[in-house]
Amino acid sequence: MRSIGKGSAQFLLAVLLMTACRASAEPPSRTFEPPRVPKGARIVAAAGDIACDPSDSDFGGEDPNQCQERATADLLAEADAVIPLGDLQYPDGALASYDQGYDPTWGKFADESYPAPGNHDYHIADAGGYFDYWVSKDRPIGPSRSGYYSWDLGSWHLIALNSNCEEVGCGEGSPQNDFLEEDLASTTKRCILAYWHHPLFNSGEQHGDSTPWGAEAFWQDLSAAGADIVLNGHEHNYQRYGKQDAEGQATSDGIREFVVGTGGKSHYGLLDEKEAHYEAGNATDFGVLLLYLGDDSYSWTFMAVSGAVLDAGGPVPCN
Repeated sequence: MRSIGKGSAQFLLAVLLMTACRASAEPPSRTFEPPRVPKGARIVAAAGDIACDPSDSDFGGEDPNQCQERATADLLAEADAVIPLGDLQYPDGALASYDQGYDPTWGKFADESYPAPGNHDYHIADAGGYFDYWVSKDRPIGPSRSGYYSWDLGSWHLIALNSNCEEVGCGEGSPQNDFLEEDLASTTKRCILAYWHHPLFNSGEQHGDSTPWGAEAFWQDLSAAGADIVLNGHEHNYQRYGKQDAEGQATSDGIREFVVGTGGKSHYGLLDEKEAHYEAGNATDFGVLLLYLGDDSYSWTFMAVSGAVLDAGGPVPCN
């Protein structure tokens, strides 16, 4: 893994140039300057809800409202690590669809990828297509195809979890819950990021009225451990939340949640009445979240396929 240097600085400059060039033709509602990058930062790119069915008539087409997995994949080139946040291949995560849809787009960055499964992956029995695909790429999938595991990047400890709780179990006493508690207790890293598919806090029109109980169980353990960031997909839009605990109470040492369901499939709207600690969102642009994970802090940008930076912030110290 590499610390941010000349290549990444050129990448950020290119973002500004692209934004300036395209603003006159199709100006976004608001753009941001890229944030200050923390010392020793590694770049992590994340999004979920990615590739259309290869038989879809709009697959790889020019409709800006769907099937833009090729465009979002173009934003991954400078990342040290890629986190696909579930529902990577529609409609059902079949291996043949992965090979035709996901693989020639986001799959170009499989060697740097640390995936988490989504609900559409389990439309195939035991998420067989998802797991077979990642086994073929020699990427982590968790013990016995569980979908949960952990890894380190610089000063950060990252944890992939499986929020398909009917399939693998999430609550107290389940093997996944035991794994999470033991993993959090054993890490020596100062900063912690966890990710899975279904968000606990969600202001989206499609799934915002449901509360996935497994996500709440994850949050309780992560809050107790002083985790910093949670990443999710599932809702096909972008959302950012302020620091809060598992009960939704604002706290200075809480977790910041990002929902990044903007990998290319389609868009879902945002509710008029947002969750209490909702800070920013976008329901009209595909893109990826770029996290700059430093030695003891982090910054972020949400970058649209147009090259516009539509959200940015940091550095924020680790808890």
